[in-house]
Amino acid sequence: MTYRPNKMKALIVATCMAAIVLGCAMAFAQTNATNPSVKKHAGKRTTGIAAQLQEMRKQFQQQQEELDQLKQQLQSRDQQLQQAQDAAQQAEQSAAKAETQAQAVQQTTSQNNQAYTDLKQAVQGVQADTAQVKSEITTTRQNDEGMRENYANPIALKYKDVFLTPGGFLAAETVDRQRATGGGLNTPFNSIPFSHSALGNQNEFVATGRQSRVQLLAEGKYPHAVIGGYYDADFLSAAATSNNNESNSYALRQRQMWARYQNDSGWTVVGGQMWSFLTLTTIGMENRYEAIPFTIDPQYVPGFIWARQYGFRVYKNMFDKKVFAGIALENPQTTFGGQGFSNNFVLGTAGNPGGLLNPATNYSINMAPDVIAKVAFEPGFGHYEIGGIATFLRDRVYPDAAAKKATGAYNSDKVAGGVEGAAWLPFHKNLYNIGVRGLYGQSVGRYGAGGLPDSTVHPDGTLAPLHNVVALASAELHPGKWDLYEYYGGDYAGRAAYFDAAGKPVGYGSPAFDNSGCETETVPKSSPYVPGAASKCANDTRAIMNETVGFWYNIYRGGKGKLVYGMQYNNAQRKLWSGLHGLQPKATDNMFWTSFRYYIP
Repeated sequence: MTYRPNKMKALIVATCMAAIVLGCAMAFAQTNATNPSVKKHAGKRTTGIAAQLQEMRKQFQQQQEELDQLKQQLQSRDQQLQQAQDAAQQAEQSAAKAETQAQAVQQTTSQNNQAYTDLKQAVQGVQADTAQVKSEITTTRQNDEGMRENYANPIALKYKDVFLTPGGFLAAETVDRQRATGGGLNTPFNSIPFSHSALGNQNEFVATGRQSRVQLLAEGKYPHAVIGGYYDADFLSAAATSNNNESNSYALRQRQMWARYQNDSGWTVVGGQMWSFLTLTTIGMENRYEAIPFTIDPQYVPGFIWARQYGFRVYKNMFDKKVFAGIALENPQTTFGGQGFSNNFVLGTAGNPGGLLNPATNYSINMAPDVIAKVAFEPGFGHYEIGGIATFLRDRVYPDAAAKKATGAYNSDKVAGGVEGAAWLPFHKNLYNIGVRGLYGQSVGRYGAGGLPDSTVHPDGTLAPLHNVVALASAELHPGKWDLYEYYGGDYAGRAAYFDAAGKPVGYGSPAFDNSGCETETVPKSSPYVPGAASKCANDTRAIMNETVGFWYNIYRGGKGKLVYGMQYNNAQRKLWSGLHGLQPKATDNMFWTSFRYYIP
């Protein structure tokens, strides 16, 4: 029931008035009943009525006071009720406002929670997608094998569940040599001509874009592992039909093509064509982080330990990436050198085109792959590594070859190998770094940039492994937009000198060999493309020493790629083993390169 104050007031007033009237009537009736004779008792009645009226006035006044009190109470209750209603209304409005705010806060919280969840998932996805970039984008040295990058590009194209990162560069390059080698942009260090030969009297200029490169990295992630592969190619091949007379139609050359599996527990398996496991890396044993010289010359520098060939390697990072250990199997090949031997052995054969090998090139017949084991250390400053290689040599010997009989022929097998060590020291966040590396052993000459032989032959036709040394010291500086470098190193092939039953010198670098004609120019042969060759020159190289300095200037480096200009100077010296009368000829060549490149971002 709803309370109405105004009606209540009227009811109370009416009740009071009715009580007063009723009281007066009762009093008057009582007076008439008690005093029937008005006239006789007129005076008394008058006095009694006055007293009653006085009493009634007092009662009326008292009732009026009570009525006023009631009015005040009603008014006070009305005020309290109004205040209560106002408070209730305010409370209702506040509750509605609070509910609206709560809903908004709840919605915002829900949105924030969803946004946080989405952001967390996105961050986790990005972390998973960029696990190989490793944190050190500003310090990672992305190797392009002619010039390592000083920054990494995190942008990749996604195809299905695979991330594709294109790369490479377009190059315009030249080389000017003091003495002609008859080669292209790369230098055949073991063929540097002597100053008084036909080629030694001519300088050589070459201009080409063949070192331009195409690259593609593909990676796919799944729980606890990354799989993928890498492709790298240029145009520095020499197919039988290639020339630069008109179309410069040189073939695309496979540099690297490998597949990789890498899991979170630190195991990595890589297979395909890649840099040799003997090549120094700057981060763990990771592919694409090889410490390749900055040179424009694609043959790099003598003293650089390398090969790009088939390899299958397994390695693991241990002790929180402080120690890395691995083993690799790589494609074998024997490079041969020497003089005076008889035709009493066979080492290999020319390539069989039916087997897709070049018929103009000789290949050794190999019995087993080269086996390489290596351990690398990264204790907190620098990168250090030590490794070993085992090679397996074979030739077929014919003891009765002088009688032109193959009776008694047999296979002669030998095991050779060597040890490798290196250190890479970065200073001031890779502002500059210093490196040393070396390889020593038997039959490891082909792993040096100089191209020296690793084996010769005994008089009986069995192979004689040569002692080889390959060593390089490097210094690189990266101030601002500049990359400055200097390398000094060399390759060495040991002497293996023998005499056969007739007293004829046999082997490599024999002091009985005649080098008297090395510095004598001879007339050309019938073809205008065959310069005269020295008639008395054993030409067995003892050592190739080389000093190289150069720079790259980054004209632009950013999201649009990279534009660079570079120059390189190279002084190379080839020294022969001394022969008869102590003659030890030396060939020297001074070379100067330029390069203008655009790198794909």
